[in-house]
Amino acid sequence: MKISLRSLLCGATLLLGVTGLRGEEKTVVQSVNYPLHYFATRLATESFERHYLVDPEVDPAFWKPGDDALTAFQKADLILRNGADYEKWMKTVSLPSSKMVDTSKSFAKRYIKTKGKEHRHGDGTVHSHAGTAFTTWIDFSQAAEQAGAIAERFKKAQPDSSAKIDENLAALESDLDALDAAMKSFGEKWGDQPLVASHPIYQYLARAYGLNIEAIEWEPEMKIEDKDLAALKKILAKHPAAWMIWEGEPTAENIAAVEGLGLKSVVFAPGANVPGEGDWLSVMKANIANLEGMLKVE
Repeated sequence: MKISLRSLLCGATLLLGVTGLRGEEKTVVQSVNYPLHYFATRLATESFERHYLVDPEVDPAFWKPGDDALTAFQKADLILRNGADYEKWMKTVSLPSSKMVDTSKSFAKRYIKTKGKEHRHGDGTVHSHAGTAFTTWIDFSQAAEQAGAIAERFKKAQPDSSAKIDENLAALESDLDALDAAMKSFGEKWGDQPLVASHPIYQYLARAYGLNIEAIEWEPEMKIEDKDLAALKKILAKHPAAWMIWEGEPTAENIAAVEGLGLKSVVFAPGANVPGEGDWLSVMKANIANLEGMLKVE
């Protein structure tokens, strides 16, 4: 059987075309919260498509994907999980374990267990923070471990991009190390002075930087009632703080309400979702600047 030169050339062209298409395939990445999406954005090369589908008006820890979002997760090549029991919706759906990247797996033995009661958010959702503390990334050394886990999986997905991913990781780690150093410096200067948090989400921050924090379960925009103030007074009786840390900008009424109990207000946003301005890094820098401002107030 003779094979013509034209047939060979056509076959070679077809083969090259298929190979070229395969070489150009991108790795599709879905992230369950904004910090992971930010890390992925910093680490990725042009060989990756990064997506973040969580409704910006919903706490990502308690978000549930609709049908379209769930389909997008199922079609993704990689799914970046926070771990620490963060993405509770994943327990109710079927997703391939081979696609999962549990970014906090390396420090799972250091998870913090928490107690909490149900409370209502401004959007009407009701939930509890009991179980495992999940804002892992506000211990910036843990954030670096999460970024490293993403980088390792990215290099497996796109081996030809390994050198660039390593370069991107080094730059991201430098930024995270700077945040970590700044928080350690603040913690050393602040010492054991008591602080009150408006929400029980600062466990890893407190442990990493030696902060003495007790939390109540409030929202920045909620209407504070007498029973709420009574609960705060009970905390202050044993934990005489002069500052309250809010997860977002509180209303003027709420600032005034805690001032009536002798508390000044400061914002440390956890950065779980896309900020109105800037990015995750700029939010964390602003948080630290806010805390450092407390050192200047007599």
